[in-house]
Amino acid sequence: GLPGESTQTIEYTTDDDAEEKPQTRKHHSDSISTELTTKSDGTPSNDGTDAATKEEDQKPSCCSDQLSKMAATADWWSLYIGLASFALTTILVFTIPYDLSGLKVIPSPGRWEQNPMDAWSWYSFIGTVLLLSFFCAVYLLAQRFMGGFNKKPASQYVKGFFLIGVIATFSLWLGGNIALAKNGLGYAIWSIVLGMMYTNTPISKLGMLSSLKVAAKDGEFFIKCSLALLATEFSVLARVGLPSILVAWIGSPLALVLGYNVCRRLFKMETEVSLLTAVGATWCGASAISATGSVIDASSSNISLSISVVALFTVVFTFAQPYFAIGVGMPEDVAGAWIGGSVDQTGNVIASAAIISEEATEVAAIVKLILNSGLGVLCTAIAFWWQTKADENGNKGKFSWLFLWDKLPKFILGYFLCSGMLSVVLPLIEGLHEAETYQKAVLDLNKWLFAIGFVGIGVMTDIKELWAGAIGSGVIQGYLVTNTFDILISLALSYATF
Repeated sequence: GLPGESTQTIEYTTDDDAEEKPQTRKHHSDSISTELTTKSDGTPSNDGTDAATKEEDQKPSCCSDQLSKMAATADWWSLYIGLASFALTTILVFTIPYDLSGLKVIPSPGRWEQNPMDAWSWYSFIGTVLLLSFFCAVYLLAQRFMGGFNKKPASQYVKGFFLIGVIATFSLWLGGNIALAKNGLGYAIWSIVLGMMYTNTPISKLGMLSSLKVAAKDGEFFIKCSLALLATEFSVLARVGLPSILVAWIGSPLALVLGYNVCRRLFKMETEVSLLTAVGATWCGASAISATGSVIDASSSNISLSISVVALFTVVFTFAQPYFAIGVGMPEDVAGAWIGGSVDQTGNVIASAAIISEEATEVAAIVKLILNSGLGVLCTAIAFWWQTKADENGNKGKFSWLFLWDKLPKFILGYFLCSGMLSVVLPLIEGLHEAETYQKAVLDLNKWLFAIGFVGIGVMTDIKELWAGAIGSGVIQGYLVTNTFDILISLALSYATF
């Protein structure tokens, strides 16, 4: 060859196993070579270009990728089940005669004091069976599209869901006891505790209950399904006034940022665990943890750990805060705002404020409702921050609308759709029985999905592993410090605004 040139022969076969070998070509050693092969018709072709073109042709387009996600991911199916549940609630509200159901449209165990059977009527019993059948049907449909049946037969999912449904029903039954509910031992605590009894007692060795874990692993999925049902009428924000909004939307975000930074910098906790702990302690407990977990692709073990720790400590603060308020002579409206802004779980907020007075309960419920309504905004902000934050090497990620869309929990769409529906319909039916029950019915169905999800969380929680994980990860100290920030900031804002 010419000076500066080299001769190189490369032997390989084409993708379709043709026998022709590429011709020997001369190329400059300091340039990038492109090998030409001879096609069967004698014309040269660029194998590298053809392969690249073929590979690009095989890649799914952006639209087809999004469509496949809409059909087969848990994020989208949590939205579909949430919307289907809202549609069911709407149908029941406008079709069930009120002389049959009273003002409790969604069937479930009622309140009782001495006799547990007082919690049941023929409507609530038959309705509970039908409601659980509805949940089971949509759950199986979701598993069908998400590929669950490729791992376990459908019969296993049916048995598992049936057992979870029974435990959830029993939890709601216990939580309906007036004395227990008054002392903060509502359905959420019973769901987790009864679920944990399966994993942490000899009951787990019973073969007949082996299918329970098949459905229990989807505990977080059921919680996500319920989040769209936190919907509220948009006009509520205008009616409740500025003080409630300030306590909810200034106190909690500020405490979240402070708590997260303490967890990361002082306790040297992992980023994922720090964020889950902070949102659980400052926003709305399990629902915030589950929603945030889906944004940052958190591991199931970290989500379960955070939810369990937050739920167990919530019981303590449910009692501690109202009795402290009574002891120091705190004004009732201030105490209600304080509890609404700093106690996790809506049921515990009501139980806690009820220890003080009806006025405190009303204010606490309003503040908590506003805080819950901001969960969608919180998740959007976290999704934006998560993709642009610096990595361990200090390199910041680039913003992408597609990434933001992928990470955005789809329950947010359901929340706004359902809230929009309530905002349009409730003013039109004002003064009717339906107006009195619509919002409450939506929250009652939300409670069912929460109970099912909490049972799943409890079943998948091993106490020994929970304790080891809580101590090793720093979740306990992180939660206590972050919750202290939340309590102090909410208290200061409550006094300042009320």
